[in-house]
Amino acid sequence: MSLIVKALKPIIVFLFLLMTLITFAATVARLFPVLPSLYWAGEATRYLNFWITCLGIGIALHLGAHFSMTMLVDALPRPLQRAAAVASHVGVLVLAAVLIYYGIDMMAWNFDQLSAAMEVPMSYVYAGIPVCGALVLVQTLISLVGVLRGRDGRRPEGAAP
Repeated sequence: MSLIVKALKPIIVFLFLLMTLITFAATVARLFPVLPSLYWAGEATRYLNFWITCLGIGIALHLGAHFSMTMLVDALPRPLQRAAAVASHVGVLVLAAVLIYYGIDMMAWNFDQLSAAMEVPMSYVYAGIPVCGALVLVQTLISLVGVLRGRDGRRPEGAAP
């Protein structure tokens, strides 16, 4: 398991726990009117969910658990399968570069804008986009190197990650 995945897993678990606790506390606060309202809970939950997704994409790529359709590629002869895998990886690298470039632009455009309820800079929320792009870039480069070295990058059915 890569160092990136080892670092991301506890962060994702912490964010998910925080999201769960905030949602639970907001629900309890609605049931008991004497408790203070957590009007910001819905917004916090959305932003935490967004960050969990952005970080989780990097882990999914590393584990080979990300969505893929291989029916067409599997029907190709072996040399063409490798070429299709390289083309696919290059396409994902372009997508990652777009996420990084425009994610940084989006952060810059929204640096002065505050979220409605929590009043945090929206650039903190949007930082998840270039972070996601960087994770996709790194994991795809690792996978592309594996394909170029002769490994197809897929795990056998039932194999543990």
